Amino acid sequence: MTIETIIIHKSDPTPIYKQIAKQICDLIEQGVLVANQKLPTHRWLADKLDVTVGTITRSYAEVERKGFVEARVGAGTYVTDTQKDSWVFEAEVTDNNECNFGYNIPPTLDRSPFLEKAMTQLMSRPQQLNQLMLYQKPAGIDAHRERVTRWLKNKGFNVDAQRMLFSSGAQHGLQIVLDTFARAGDTLLVEKLTYPGVISLAKQKQLTLKSVDMDEQGIVPDALEAACRQYQTRFIYLTPTLQNPTTAIMSLERRRAILKICKKHDIYVIEDDVNGVLAENAPPALINLDSERVIHLGAFSKYLAPGLRVGYLYAPQALYPRLVMTLQNHSWMISPLLTALACELLHNGDAERCLATIRLEMARRLNATLSELGALDINHQPGCFHVWLRLPEHWRLSDFVAAAQAQNIIVKSAELFTPPGGHVVPAVRLSLSSPSSIAQLERGVRTLNQLIISNPVDEFTL
Repeated sequence: MTIETIIIHKSDPTPIYKQIAKQICDLIEQGVLVANQKLPTHRWLADKLDVTVGTITRSYAEVERKGFVEARVGAGTYVTDTQKDSWVFEAEVTDNNECNFGYNIPPTLDRSPFLEKAMTQLMSRPQQLNQLMLYQKPAGIDAHRERVTRWLKNKGFNVDAQRMLFSSGAQHGLQIVLDTFARAGDTLLVEKLTYPGVISLAKQKQLTLKSVDMDEQGIVPDALEAACRQYQTRFIYLTPTLQNPTTAIMSLERRRAILKICKKHDIYVIEDDVNGVLAENAPPALINLDSERVIHLGAFSKYLAPGLRVGYLYAPQALYPRLVMTLQNHSWMISPLLTALACELLHNGDAERCLATIRLEMARRLNATLSELGALDINHQPGCFHVWLRLPEHWRLSDFVAAAQAQNIIVKSAELFTPPGGHVVPAVRLSLSSPSSIAQLERGVRTLNQLIISNPVDEFTL
């Protein structure tokens, strides 16, 4: 059988274009059609099979979607050469013997059905798809802003689409804010232990970070009051929900106290809420309590897909125009195609299903971790991607990190989360979402438990 003798079964309910496409795929898999072989023109094959040219066009498109053929501009359609180098990047090779607790990324799951459905839906509307390929206003497409805002409102956030900007993730949102309002030499208040990304940005922009003391709920109001009196600053960067790295969640009373102090000293709060949706029963976001005092940062990285690179920020009306200008200077706009893809996932409910899957998986991983490490000094919260493990007195931080690495266990030292000049506490962050499987996580926490209860090898120098 060759491509010219494809058989069409009119009694088969399968659409004719799909019958043709399947038989072409079969011929390629059987080796009848070989790599780089040119397929007949649409018109020629349509005449041979007594179907319309449009039917062949759809058939070839279906075969191309499956990766068996490729359309070459001006040359025709050819069988794909699977042996040649592909433009698609190769997956990173990982060491199966290593357990990496380093990265606060969502747990591994198959997102391809969600993405395929969303992309198919976008492709079904050619006019809108072509519109997404054009320049849009820097603030983003209104319908996209409305869609994201509506989803967040259902999650309990009091946000306004007219004050929203898209960003390429929450880190980019933070950069937009600092590029807009901070200058070299300015002071930025941060938590005593804070996100390494803000430390990196501050170093790049030559900002001075001043840390504010923390307890189990986050920053302490009295310490913030003292810092406001001591330093001249306009901004404080906070993560009030599932704080990175301590997992702390501010109570409602604490949030109100912090905002009251910030209002008294005319300080704006940069609220990093990238983990906020993961916590099901957290108090209201700071933006809910004072929308004119808070710049709210979020993203879909933690509960949808980090590869989307779609984040968002909400700002007080007085600050919003300058933020729009900075975004325009950065990149003119955030990719409308990516924001449309995110919105489609929100609209069809797959974002919610993805979030539910992640929460379920994190519950399993937390239970597995606590079964091994629960007797240790460890902070944890339901839904949080990480735990905060304080080391016993017989371990020095650097020795423990090195000993863990020698056992193929990667952890993040407290040193990475400590602003310049701050006191480094003997603790490590373990990202439970990072290991590729539950089995790998269980091996990792079991090894860590054995390591912690053991005694380090003592060395001395003369």
